[in-house]
Amino acid sequence: MVALCRKVMPILVVIAAVVVLALASDDPGNDIREPDDVIPTQQQISQVHGLIDSDKDGKINLVEIMNFSDTIALATARQYCAEVLESLETESVTLERLKKDVSKMVVSSDGNALPEEEVQHRFLLADSNNDGKLDLEEMVPLFFPESNPAMLSRVAHVLLTSKDQNGDGKLTADEFLSGDGLGDQDDFAKLDRDGSGTLDAEELESLEVERNYVQEAMQDLIILADKDADGHITSAELDAKYEEISRSRAAQDFVAWADYLDPSQESDEL
Repeated sequence: MVALCRKVMPILVVIAAVVVLALASDDPGNDIREPDDVIPTQQQISQVHGLIDSDKDGKINLVEIMNFSDTIALATARQYCAEVLESLETESVTLERLKKDVSKMVVSSDGNALPEEEVQHRFLLADSNNDGKLDLEEMVPLFFPESNPAMLSRVAHVLLTSKDQNGDGKLTADEFLSGDGLGDQDDFAKLDRDGSGTLDAEELESLEVERNYVQEAMQDLIILADKDADGHITSAELDAKYEEISRSRAAQDFVAWADYLDPSQESDEL
């Protein structure tokens, strides 16, 4: 896996923020905490540890963590799409409805709204049965591109095109770093898997896969907390490193998982 510095918040945190901000947009007096202003409590970390522990042996490894993360990420994306459809009072959305009511939620890698023609292109990719409308399952790749290889490839292609100054279909280090930089020189080197000195669309896909960022954060977590270096983490090992974990990249993933599983629990503020 390509190890990259984390450039995006966990998908669960982003989706939660979109929903909360949308609900609160009509009330300027609301004091909304930003997702990165909270840290997981020790109780939340312990509870999530228990849920990740699929074989109930009292410890978790990277495979268990990532299986749990994949399950929750997809469930959250489905839940979000269900809420979008419910708000539109429909079970599916046409291209025209998407352009009118949903397209502002589907953004590019830099967070900007997509051009109308790109919204249409992604709609056609998502419409797997070609019936001219998207149901819940078909909507998921719009917000979670890594769930659909064709959508992920398209997102990476658009990203490349937006940075490709000389139009050769590849990004040099200067192009990669220009403008709203996608990362630093080290990130470029890690993405450049074939050592060609340029990045193609396939190599850029790693930037768009949220799973890569979660996995990197969890690998760091295991290194931090795994006292006996057996490749597994117990709840006690997590407790012993709570202060360091609360400041780590993994903290926001734990917050997101805990909030999804039990929204009534309060995370700690920084």
